[in-house]
Amino acid sequence: MELGATHLTIALGLIAGLMIATGHTGAGIALVAAAGSIVGLTRVDAIKHDSH
Repeated sequence: MELGATHLTIALGLIAGLMIATGHTGAGIALVAAAGSIVGLTRVDAIKHDSH
């Protein structure tokens, strides 16, 4: 799961950069927020699994 989340986060980051570079700032910021949420959820999930 972690590798899939990493690839998804990288893909969202690249697409967000493209959106911002082409002038679609709002869409780029939304994608950055989505990527940040994925990273946060992945870390919380990993911490929960490590504690059990």
